[in-house]
Amino acid sequence: MDKNDYMKAIKVRNNQIEVCDVANPIGDGVVIAVRSVGICGSDLHLIDSGMMNVTPGHEIAGIAPNGKEVAIEPMLSCGTCLDCLGGDQPYCEIALPNTMGIGIDGGMAEKIVVPERFLVPLNSTVDIGAAFLVEPLAVAVRSLLRVNVNNTGRVIVVGGGTIGLCCVAVAKYFGAEVELEARHPHQIEAGLQLGALSGEGKPASVVVEAAGTSSALVQAVSLCEKGGSVAIPATYWSPVQLPGMEMGMREISLVPSITYGHTKGRRDFEIAAKILANTPELSRALITHRFPLDGAAEAFDVARTRSEGAIKVALDV
Repeated sequence: MDKNDYMKAIKVRNNQIEVCDVANPIGDGVVIAVRSVGICGSDLHLIDSGMMNVTPGHEIAGIAPNGKEVAIEPMLSCGTCLDCLGGDQPYCEIALPNTMGIGIDGGMAEKIVVPERFLVPLNSTVDIGAAFLVEPLAVAVRSLLRVNVNNTGRVIVVGGGTIGLCCVAVAKYFGAEVELEARHPHQIEAGLQLGALSGEGKPASVVVEAAGTSSALVQAVSLCEKGGSVAIPATYWSPVQLPGMEMGMREISLVPSITYGHTKGRRDFEIAAKILANTPELSRALITHRFPLDGAAEAFDVARTRSEGAIKVALDV
């Protein structure tokens, strides 16, 4: 085969990151030249647990054959079942097995084939090197719309990682005053760049648990007003202890969410792309490290150890 029939892609072997030459992707859809990919905490968990059997990368942006810069919605729901038609694409039975970088090959490669309906055009003001942030922003959009943040005056976000900071940006976009409770000084500084206030300990009707730990859930419930809601965009990779007595006595609702759909009738990914275009400070606050595709092994090490104040580590392809 000609060398032009091959491309570089990331593969995981024995829990180790390798850059390999693989055949160009084929299939139904549009061939996208990948330009930027984010490393997500989910990637690290799947790799460390031995469950990553495909090319990683579900936070993806690239260029279509017509030259249009796009973000990619990686969860390939069927679009025809009752859940998809009702805007609840995460409930589609084929969605998770057909999510790029999770169940099928993802974007940590030079090219990827994507069905056209999963391409999201970008505003011309958005830097393609930061456009992969549309995906975690869409996660935040769904989570916050499920607790009606667009009708909430004040929100507390617990957790200063990528999802927590995206929740800050989304809540600000919807007009809420946002307080951030974060563990590390560099996370607090990133929150300040996005307009978050330091936490004052005063309860709010909506609290976001974005850290994914038992202690964060306890803190979120303690910061929630009576009758309020705790949005949970975080993923719990280990069992957590539920603060049942406090939650029950104050009738606090826990509202988990996963990925994205058409949560309030509009496509979460399109809202997220608009938020990124309107929040240029987001990429400066979140993207702390960049590596070329050939430097993927080091990039994953930095993301895993969170050395040097890492928040979001990106690969430039």
